[in-house]
Amino acid sequence: MGEGGTSGFCRRSGSKCGRWNPTAEQLKLLSQLFASGLRTPSTGQIRKISALLSFYGHVESKNVFYWFQNHKARERRKLTPPSSSPMFYSDTDNRVAPEPERVMETLQLFPVGESSEAEELRMHAHCRDDTAEPVEPPPLDLRLSFL
Repeated sequence: MGEGGTSGFCRRSGSKCGRWNPTAEQLKLLSQLFASGLRTPSTGQIRKISALLSFYGHVESKNVFYWFQNHKARERRKLTPPSSSPMFYSDTDNRVAPEPERVMETLQLFPVGESSEAEELRMHAHCRDDTAEPVEPPPLDLRLSFL
């Protein structure tokens, strides 16, 4: 099994790098299975597919599992339009789409000049008169409830 795509593993200067690269025959068979409607093969199906693919080169069950998982994700990505996420990376190039412009909105926590008389009376009702006796806040219970 040489470097010409028959071993199933890529080679870097004579040593295996650990990444599985399917041969043309393996890829053809996997693509045919996917096109026939097989999306998430069971463990038994993965074993059978691995046995078939091993005729064309080295393959492990995990390679078949991940191939289907990745192929399904790629197809889903092709079918769905790009979302309005801040950044979108394309498979075809390394360009990044610009982030959509954000609109800043300031919330008025204390609106000025917009309160009615009823609201003003209600707000003043909570104010203390300086001539009244000072009211002490209730003591804080600092005991831990779970002990």
